[in-house]
Amino acid sequence: MRHSVYRQAGKRIVDISIVLATLPVVLPLILCVSLLVRCQLGRPVLFRQQRPGRRGKPFTLYKFRTMSDQKNLHGETLSDEERLTRWGRFLRSTSLDELPELWNVLRGDMSLVGPRPLLTKYLELYTPEQCRRHGVRPGLTGWAQVNGRNNVDWDQKFRYDVWYVDHFGLWLDVKILLRTLLTVGRRENISAQNHATAPEFRGRTEGLVRETRPSPEGIAVIGAGGHAKVVIATLEDAGLNVTGLYDDNPRLWGQSIAGVPVVGPVGALASQIGCRAVIGVGDIPARKKLARQLDLDWVSVIHPRAYVHPSVQLGRGTVVFAGAVIQPEARVGAHAIVNTAASIDHDCSLGDFVHIGPGAHLAGSVQAGAGVFFGVGSCAIPGVSIGENTLVGAGAVVTRSLPASAVAVGTPARVLRYRDLLAKAA
Repeated sequence: MRHSVYRQAGKRIVDISIVLATLPVVLPLILCVSLLVRCQLGRPVLFRQQRPGRRGKPFTLYKFRTMSDQKNLHGETLSDEERLTRWGRFLRSTSLDELPELWNVLRGDMSLVGPRPLLTKYLELYTPEQCRRHGVRPGLTGWAQVNGRNNVDWDQKFRYDVWYVDHFGLWLDVKILLRTLLTVGRRENISAQNHATAPEFRGRTEGLVRETRPSPEGIAVIGAGGHAKVVIATLEDAGLNVTGLYDDNPRLWGQSIAGVPVVGPVGALASQIGCRAVIGVGDIPARKKLARQLDLDWVSVIHPRAYVHPSVQLGRGTVVFAGAVIQPEARVGAHAIVNTAASIDHDCSLGDFVHIGPGAHLAGSVQAGAGVFFGVGSCAIPGVSIGENTLVGAGAVVTRSLPASAVAVGTPARVLRYRDLLAKAA
C-alpha cells in the first residue's frame, strides 16, 4: 500500500519538497554559474531543447550551455567534441549544467529520479519494450546513471531504465540520489570512450520483439504445453533465440517441443536471477504463481506481424501474437496475453495477467481488471468496465459493465455464476 501511494502521489510530493528545501543553497549557485557561462560562452546562457517526457509528451528541457557555436569554413556546425569547451567539460563533470532542470522538476515535466530524457528523434527508433522507459517522468538522475552513466551501451542503459519503471519506490529513489552524489563527487563515467558524452542511438533492438538476428543471450520459455508452442513460434518469427523450455512434468524432460529441448523443472531457473524469460502457460492462476515465485528478467514479445502503436504501454512479460492489433494510448499490464488476431482499441486499460483469446475484440476505453479472461471471439463495446478475475465466455458480447470474479456468457453477456462466492456477497 505504501509503495502504491508513493507511485501515485508521494514521488511528486517528495520532488517538490526536496527542490524547495534546497533552494537557499541552489539559487546562489545557479546565479554564479549563470554569470560564468555568460562570461565564458556568451549568450544565451541556457540551452533549451524539446525532449519527450512521460508517455512521450514533449516538454522544453533547460540546461546551462556547455558548447560554443563554432562553425567550419562552409558554415556548418562543428561536432560536439570540437564545440565542447574546457569550461563546458567542467560543468558536465560536476553536473552543474543540470541545475536549471530543477525548474522542470517544479513544473512537473521531470522528477529528481527517473530515466534521463533523451532526444525526441529516438522515439521512432524504440522497440515497444524500450518505450516503457516513458512510463514515468524522466529524471535528473536515474538507475542507469548510477550504474555506469555514459559508459554503458544503449541496450544495457535501456534495461536499467525499464527495470527502474517496474521497481521504483521511495527507498530506491533515496538510494539513487545518494549514489548520484558519490558518482558526481568522483566524476565517474562522464562520457563514453571516444565521445564527448554518449554515442548517438541508432535504433538497436537487441533481445526485443523485432530482432532480426538471434540474441546471443537467448530467452527461456516456462511451460511445455500447447500455449508454449505458440510462444516459441512468436519468439522465433521475431528472430529471437529460445534457449530451452522449463516444465515440472518429468516425462517431458529431454524431449523436444516445437524443436526446442525441455531442459528441466521450472525450479532450475530459481537460481538464475536476471535470466531473460517469458511464461509459456495460458492458465492465469499458474502465470500469477510463476511470475511471483521467479525473479527473472521478463521479456515482452510482439510478433512481427502484429501491430502495436508506439504510444501503447506494455507491461513486462506480455506476449502479443500474430495478427493482433493494439491501438493508440492503450495500456496492457504485465504478463498479459494478446492472442492471435485479437484487437484492443484506443485508450483501453487492461490489468496484469489479462488473457485476450483468439479473435476477441475490445472497443475503445474498455477497462479490465487484473486476471480477466476474454474467450475466443468475445467482444466488449466502448467504455465498459470488467472487474478483476472475471471470465467472459467464448462469443459473448459485453454490453454493460461486469462485476469481479464473475462468469459471463451469451449475447448480451450475463452473469451465469461467480467464481468466488465472496465476490457475490460483496
